[in-house]
Amino acid sequence: MSNKENRNETTVAFFSDAPYVGGAERYIGFLASGIMDHGYKPVLIASGGVGLEPLKEQIRSYGAEIYELDKNARPGSGFAPRLTRMLRSIKPVVFHFNLPGPFDARYSLVAPIARLAGVRSIISTEHLPMVRSFPKGRVLKSFSTRFVSRVITVSEDNRKHLIGNHHVPDRKIRVVQNGIPGSEWTADLDLRRELGIGAESQLIAIVGALEERKGHATLLEALESLPASMHAVIVGDGGMKRELQERASVLGLSDRVHFTGYRNDVPSIMRNIDILVVPSSMEATPYVILEAMEAELPVIASSVFGIPEQVIDGETGILVPPRDVDELANAIRILQADPEKRKLMGKNALDRYQARFTLERSIRGTIEVYRESIRG
Repeated sequence: MSNKENRNETTVAFFSDAPYVGGAERYIGFLASGIMDHGYKPVLIASGGVGLEPLKEQIRSYGAEIYELDKNARPGSGFAPRLTRMLRSIKPVVFHFNLPGPFDARYSLVAPIARLAGVRSIISTEHLPMVRSFPKGRVLKSFSTRFVSRVITVSEDNRKHLIGNHHVPDRKIRVVQNGIPGSEWTADLDLRRELGIGAESQLIAIVGALEERKGHATLLEALESLPASMHAVIVGDGGMKRELQERASVLGLSDRVHFTGYRNDVPSIMRNIDILVVPSSMEATPYVILEAMEAELPVIASSVFGIPEQVIDGETGILVPPRDVDELANAIRILQADPEKRKLMGKNALDRYQARFTLERSIRGTIEVYRESIRG
């Protein structure tokens, strides 16, 4: 370890200006807990509204400090001066800002601000670089990236999008795949009883925000052609809820589609269903797939972007083209009819999770990027 780095005094300042807590924000929470176990001190700099409260509460539960960038901001006081003063007060060794989309963190302009404040090690994490750029974004992002020491991204597939869409130099990119801790779940949950479904029925679930790219509509269309004993559990909230409920009604599926809203017991839900479906049109490496793998659950997912790095087609699940109703329905039929195949895929999935997607593996990879950056 370099003499520049004393882990007992190494503060890592995470930055997020996300409007709500999604998978990218869970990433911060996982990292904050994990680096503490290795002697690093996390703090969170939050800029934005109340949507980040769940993340703030999680960070506080670790005993870490929260800095509210917008709290008590004086009228007319600019973002850049406020962030500069805050960073000079915190004196982090690493400034790590999180990008749910490639143009968050003010087009990554927090990077030159952090450099102005005296921070030498500046890390970004890019979750969805497959989102294409545009003239303003290209200019600002290109400028900001000059001040970033290393760019972490969560899949090998993302690398080509960072280079092609956003002109990030390959020499700066490090792939550190997502990881999750072993889940805490309770055997008390009886989801079929809760939803009023008979024990003979099979349950498929889709977990995530109710937005177009997640593919809920594709699942509803597929369910229409499946046996009446097959029910779909839709876990999550979002702006498309009413539209999806209406679509289920038009398809005659209201008694087979169950909207649970947001749930904080997803690990327990995973152990009450037969198949997880991830029919998204755009994802990097979603945590929900890792949660299913850890629960020994087969996954049917779209073969897009980083998902094939998680799901091995025919071994831990089945990959299908995005928005392909017939292929999705056929994959569900295959697993519905073969309990032994589901069981074997679930076992393979657990083995793959343990080998490649534990939180400890992800934390160690991230810390190595920190050390490399600190060494210069």
